Amino acid sequence: MFKIPVKAVCCIFKINTLVARNSRKRKLFFILKPISDIHKVHLLTIVFCTLVFSLVSLTSRGQYWQKDTLATSKGNLEIEVVGHCFLHFTFNRMNIYVDPIPNVADMTRLPKADLILVTHDHRDHLNTDAIEYLSKPGTMVIASKSCIQKMNFGHFLDNGMQITYNDIYIKAVAAYNVINLRPDDIPFHPKGDGNGYFMVFGDKTVYISGDTEYIDEMRTFMKPDAAFVTIMMPFTMDEHMFIQTVKKLKPKILYPLYYNIDIKSLVEKLSADMPEMKIRVPY
Repeated sequence: MFKIPVKAVCCIFKINTLVARNSRKRKLFFILKPISDIHKVHLLTIVFCTLVFSLVSLTSRGQYWQKDTLATSKGNLEIEVVGHCFLHFTFNRMNIYVDPIPNVADMTRLPKADLILVTHDHRDHLNTDAIEYLSKPGTMVIASKSCIQKMNFGHFLDNGMQITYNDIYIKAVAAYNVINLRPDDIPFHPKGDGNGYFMVFGDKTVYISGDTEYIDEMRTFMKPDAAFVTIMMPFTMDEHMFIQTVKKLKPKILYPLYYNIDIKSLVEKLSADMPEMKIRVPY
């Protein structure tokens, strides 16, 4: 492969890809930022890897648009699953986002945010470019402490902390691994690094699990009307943990997020055990 020596490179750029989805058309947007301290650059490799990442993002199963409207005592709550972990709530003319990331949405079609929640600092959940793009003057950003340390802006909530934003009650809850570990025996998601969130809109409660396994703290969690629960081994839950979590929470509407299992089989099992629960899964 042709190598470009550092001396011959006047300016090298880091490419962050924003993949747009407009009906049946998808467009690529590029944000260019200078990279410093590069000693040897294989430019063609960088471009190739970027294109491969973009194609993977375009074909990801996590990309879908699922919308629901939940009536609350203080007005309708509109729920939209943008893709992967990226959620959009609309309530009393406020736009609330959870874990906004590029590559799964046409960012230009989304309204600016009043409130943004970030669960943890992994790059498929925390993307400062997406946060800054969706923000406007006065946007509140709430995240775990590990996120705030990387972003250098926003308000942090530790597990157990709570806040009220314009009549929306928000509580950060535990989200971590106990069983699933990296090769160095450190959990993929250490306890205290990330948050799950409960949000209360009027008389309706929404739970966002973040990246977590089934954990002891869930025994005291609120019973949500809608629950967004992750299932992806080895990083979050396996099928057994997922079913255990759902049966403990008993949500009225369940949204499985970024699964890498036979989701149809799982839905059949849950529907047989909990027929009153609605399960939102795009096939």
